[in-house]
Amino acid sequence: GTAVVRVVAVLPQVVVPLLLGTAIDEALSSGLLSRLLLLAAIILLMALLRGALFYSSLYLAEASALQVSYDLRKEFFHKLQNLSLGFYDRQQTGNLMSRATVDVRAMGEYVGIGLLGGLGNVMTFVIAVAIMMVIDLPLGLMTMAFIAVLIWISATFMLRVIPLFSIAHEETGRMNSVVQENLAGVRVVKAFGAMDHEKAKFQDRARAVATHFYEVEKVFVVRQAVTILVFAAASAAILLFGGRDVFSGRLTPGELATFVLYMGLLNTPVWHLGWRVQMFARAIAAGRRVFEVLDAESPVEEKPRARRMDRVEGHVRFENVSLSYGGSTEALHNVDFEVQPGQTVAILGGPGSGKSTVVHILPRFYDASSGRVLIDGADVRDVTLDSLRKNVGIVHQDVFAFSATIKDNIAYGANGTTLEDVISAAGVANLSGFIEGLPDGYDTWVGERGVTLSGGQRQRLAIARTILTDPPILILDDSMSSVDAGTESLIQKALAETAKGRTTFVIAHRLSTVRDADLIVVLDRGRVVERGSHDELLRGDGFYRRIYDLQIRPQEESRRLKSQLSSEEERHNVQPP
Repeated sequence: GTAVVRVVAVLPQVVVPLLLGTAIDEALSSGLLSRLLLLAAIILLMALLRGALFYSSLYLAEASALQVSYDLRKEFFHKLQNLSLGFYDRQQTGNLMSRATVDVRAMGEYVGIGLLGGLGNVMTFVIAVAIMMVIDLPLGLMTMAFIAVLIWISATFMLRVIPLFSIAHEETGRMNSVVQENLAGVRVVKAFGAMDHEKAKFQDRARAVATHFYEVEKVFVVRQAVTILVFAAASAAILLFGGRDVFSGRLTPGELATFVLYMGLLNTPVWHLGWRVQMFARAIAAGRRVFEVLDAESPVEEKPRARRMDRVEGHVRFENVSLSYGGSTEALHNVDFEVQPGQTVAILGGPGSGKSTVVHILPRFYDASSGRVLIDGADVRDVTLDSLRKNVGIVHQDVFAFSATIKDNIAYGANGTTLEDVISAAGVANLSGFIEGLPDGYDTWVGERGVTLSGGQRQRLAIARTILTDPPILILDDSMSSVDAGTESLIQKALAETAKGRTTFVIAHRLSTVRDADLIVVLDRGRVVERGSHDELLRGDGFYRRIYDLQIRPQEESRRLKSQLSSEEERHNVQPP
């Protein structure tokens, strides 16, 4: 519909020069005022009709641009939701935001305004050139020679600005990343007094963006200046040779005027050609960045005929699981262990040993490079991602809270929950006392990224959020790292009751949080170096025993010494009968 209106809007525009030329000849030959009035009325009518059609076409073109931007942005966001964590490990948030906003808008504007609007310009160009050829073929061919020069200039311009736009859009993404990181880490910036450093970093990026867009505009301005010069030369040539033909009687004054008017009419599509070339170059550069994401292949893909996983019992088996990042760095190597339903398995190891990677394979945040993970005998790669992740609840070490109420944060991902369910989950996570002490209770608004909550409160909120989804498999990824010893003890007691009937994975650095586990798996550089119960591992002389001697034995000896001293004091304080 937009294209049709745009083309129809051209017709009144290309008729007007013919009418004006006819009016000139009529005035010179007959001198009848009535004929001139009629032609003037028709010209006015054509102008009104063109204005109405032009307005409609611009409105529809803008609507099309917005629709294209909406569709692209929707597809872009949907794609982001389906990409694995491996994709985000290699991306900057600010750069992705730039692609979803600036780049998508550039593509929408070109399709809706540049491309559809260009149809009208093409029609104007074709009809005007055809009429000029009919009026006077030699003058028409001369005009086309000038137009060919302008088209060549525009093509050369496009080839120069496409790479410039690509670099400018990349720099815009990097600049946005600096802003995003600065806002996300504003407390660190303030704490370390790094405001000047951040200002300088942003200025460098902003200057790079300005420099590259300046290069684009410089090429564009040169092109515009050359276009003006070529059009002036073309107009002068038409007046010179066309005037000579008028004197010789081969052209009438009205035909020369019509020719000159059509030359002026060609000015608009040819002039707009440079602008549309600029839009096209920008859209090409933006499209490359957008389709890099839309065409990205996720390492974690759901099989076409993946079956839905019902609620599982929680029997988990890792069979010789290995994982390499980017095909080179091996994060896990032949990890092999089995967990029975309802058991608690503790994953222990130093930083970078692969603890979190092990549990991230379970809900398929990453896929194993070799080996397989089974839940109740089913390979996790054979079931739908949605049903798999409904069976596996995880509390991350780095807790994220949304800009919403505490109630909505706890109920996130759990459909159809009531306030009573939220309160119950908060109680299990030892968070209800804190929430009830707030002026708005569960309707208290949590600031962006949960900045109004302490680290321990955010982790307890995340525990409540996971418990509310009632998963048969529960993962606690070092979820006690930001709570004090007293709160940790309360949460552990609550989770001990909640974990009944669930297969629970606990990841921690401290032995105090894993010693009661049914199975302890010790990792070192992605390999299982020890496995067994607390007592079994203590009988060995490995990694677990060394950590125990460093962390637990001094505490136990201290408690034993305090107990002995207390007993001695009581014995000395006994009064003789």
